[in-house]
Amino acid sequence: MMWTVAAVGTLLVGTAQAYNNGPMTLKPPLGWQTWSSGPCGTDHCFDQQIRTTADAMKTNGMGDLGFEWIILDDCWHPTRTGPNNSLVPHPQFFPNGMKPVIDYVHSLGLKFGLYTSVGTVTCHGGWSPGSFGHWEIDAQTFADWGVDYVKVDYCGADDSPDGHKNLSKALNATGRPIVLELCRGPYQLADKDDWSYAPDISQIWRATNDHHDNFASTLEQVTAIASKGNKAYGPYNWAYGDMMMTGGQGCPFSGEDPPYMKPQHCPAQTDNEYRTEVSLYSVLSSPMMIGTDIRNMTAIMNETLLNSDVIMINQDYKAFPGAPTKLCAGKTQAWVRHLSDGSVAVAVPNLGLMKSPMTICFAELGITGEADVRDIWRKQDLGTVKTSVARDVEVHDTFLVIVKPTSQNQTANAKFD
Repeated sequence: MMWTVAAVGTLLVGTAQAYNNGPMTLKPPLGWQTWSSGPCGTDHCFDQQIRTTADAMKTNGMGDLGFEWIILDDCWHPTRTGPNNSLVPHPQFFPNGMKPVIDYVHSLGLKFGLYTSVGTVTCHGGWSPGSFGHWEIDAQTFADWGVDYVKVDYCGADDSPDGHKNLSKALNATGRPIVLELCRGPYQLADKDDWSYAPDISQIWRATNDHHDNFASTLEQVTAIASKGNKAYGPYNWAYGDMMMTGGQGCPFSGEDPPYMKPQHCPAQTDNEYRTEVSLYSVLSSPMMIGTDIRNMTAIMNETLLNSDVIMINQDYKAFPGAPTKLCAGKTQAWVRHLSDGSVAVAVPNLGLMKSPMTICFAELGITGEADVRDIWRKQDLGTVKTSVARDVEVHDTFLVIVKPTSQNQTANAKFD
């Protein structure tokens, strides 16, 4: 059913009308998606893999910080062999069907999502049928299984914005609150400062192309999220960087049986680059869906994904998302988020080729006096500082801080009001 935005009172005044299909997207969702747990482009997923990943989310510290989504991408490879041409998951991958897996995920207090395509086939080589012409039966199938989230891609014949709208309408008609993510489509090409039809029919929309495990792709993601400005998304309506590569995607298939049951990582970025990825997704308040195998939490995954300050910055739904901002008379390129408690989160990535000092000047943050500064990655309180703060930053790493005025010296209005 369609829930109205009246549920958030004055929070959304001044922002786009939000498609609010329940409370699940008041904050940007935190979770895991399957696509890069194996080597990119060879995605399959399995009953036991999903169960053990859900177990890991509950026990590795992620669940304690609010991670709660288990999302299957284009990996469950259904056929239209059920009653009325309904979808049936691959019998070797999910021999008991999908509902027992979803029930297990729900039994842990987590939420579950599935993938489809707006066209006739899905994007992974056209292996699986899309939802074109089957909007109602697919939506009802998902609702009957207990699905909480549908990610819809844009592949196959007859892909169109009307297909997006038809699926949204069909999901709404089931009476079950189901989050809808638009994976790609013409809404991404809107040349004005909004996301076209996406906020009217979905809760989450991807900002640009697939995220691959390289630093240029990471920068493409965050640039796209910010491209329409930080007033173009917010509670119940989140622009989204594609799933995160923190820790490294899966390794090439080794012939094991069953495949991808051994959690492993073959990272293609440095730890500095993963730290920058997490910093910028956090400040931009993008949904954080981890695409790598969380059953094997590497040191950089533990350091970044389990950092409570990072999650707090990301989840502050009462504050406008962050935005790229020039500091220090234009000398520092930063990403800045004014938080709802009056403090300011600032990320300054070193995009150069050598270790360099990165300076954060307070004037452009609206702070005219002293401020307490916390270095997020070093987990150090730097004390009370006047005017600016700086430190040397390694190549492609990020200086991430929270700056809190010691008195009412901040002039920027941080909140949705």
